[in-house]
Amino acid sequence: MNRRLYRLHLFTSGLRVFGDAIETVALPWGLLKATGSLVSVGGYALFTHLPWVLLPPLLGRALDRTTKKARLAFLALLLQSFLAVLIVPLSSNLWAFYLIVSGISALDILHRYYGFSLIASMTLEENELQGLNANLSLLGNVVSLVAFPVAGALAYHVGVRAMLVDAVLLMAGALGLLPYLEVETASVPVEEGRRADKAPIISRRFILGVLASLLLFNFALGSFRIFVFAQLRELMKAELLYGTLQSLTALGGLIGVGVIAYLARRKRIGVRKPLLAGMIFQSFALLLVGLPAVYLLVPAVFVLGLGGELLNVSADSLFQRYVPLKNLGTARGILDALATLVIPLSQLAFAWAIEKGIAVLVASLFAAGVACTGTALSYVCFVEFSTARRK
Repeated sequence: MNRRLYRLHLFTSGLRVFGDAIETVALPWGLLKATGSLVSVGGYALFTHLPWVLLPPLLGRALDRTTKKARLAFLALLLQSFLAVLIVPLSSNLWAFYLIVSGISALDILHRYYGFSLIASMTLEENELQGLNANLSLLGNVVSLVAFPVAGALAYHVGVRAMLVDAVLLMAGALGLLPYLEVETASVPVEEGRRADKAPIISRRFILGVLASLLLFNFALGSFRIFVFAQLRELMKAELLYGTLQSLTALGGLIGVGVIAYLARRKRIGVRKPLLAGMIFQSFALLLVGLPAVYLLVPAVFVLGLGGELLNVSADSLFQRYVPLKNLGTARGILDALATLVIPLSQLAFAWAIEKGIAVLVASLFAAGVACTGTALSYVCFVEFSTARRK
């Protein structure tokens, strides 16, 4: 049954990715056109990420406490569909706009965590987890290749009303889950995957190092969107260009997923090396995005997508491997809350700095330096973790 639910999750995730593309293009660009301020886009980022700071531990715990996890995914998609309709007439009210965006983001946490727990319930073998997560990311990137140009065109022609299409997609995903609301999600028996493992010795220094590296890296990476908006805002048909750039990010992600799948099935190198490689690629993308030539946004967003999938798929697999299913949602929620905390602060800070006259190139060089520092710290943490496991 978990395999059947996994296939259904691929379907609902495909719909959700298409809807995400519409939200990512139509909402911030509609806001920028209405206000003319990058700080308003930073505010949009703040209210989008605020639920990811406050709610993941609570929602993760709620998911951990129920075995009928499909019910929560159904509820999340249904309510998101309602909010996607509601934001259209209320888009001119800035605070109502921000609150609805926060609601959509909060409900997205439930759907994502449902899929995360579902995959963790299917296997405990690292390379199998890499394969399952890679399939999900592959689908998302294929859909994104089509979705972002369509979203850009919709945003250019109809603005925020493009959210009505998002509402239809979300409702279709919710209806697909209706026959499975009573199905229970069971965990893999421990003997199948963890019987031979020794519990790793994790020091306080290791925990603090991981948190510091996450905060540094996410603070740096959060600035990327602001740099893109700063480069494009004076151009004609910027929404269309932004949608196309997002597709190139998806293309990079698609290649990254292919690399992950190959390494998992043929080389079986685990998750740590691809994860660190992803951080290195994304640090390089921050270097490229600040360069004054607009055409360099093309390789910048491509490398960002490539590194993003290497990092995200590997991080998911690592977490699913070492955290018990009964605590997975809560633990992931705490980690996401901490990692997400700095993203809107980063976007507001960099948007404010650029509007005060700081050159985009100077800001991006600073962000890249912070990202490289976070990457180096992560490497040190993984070396310590590997040493502890061998003892």
